[in-house]
Amino acid sequence: MRKSKTAGKRRNPADYKNLKCQNSDLDTSKYAKYAPLDGPCKEVVNVPGDVDRVLCSFCTSRSASGK
Repeated sequence: MRKSKTAGKRRNPADYKNLKCQNSDLDTSKYAKYAPLDGPCKEVVNVPGDVDRVLCSFCTSRSASGK
């Protein structure tokens, strides 16, 4: 029988943390041009513990569409 591809990769819910989108601070954000037009982004993203920065799905979508 073939081994599962997810073997050893599963994480405990305690291994995750909540981070604000990078565009919540427009002065330090690398992607400030994709922030919402009405001000800084207010999204919070749940990510694995080894992640330092995150761009939320809404800002990522704006960057992909070029708006």
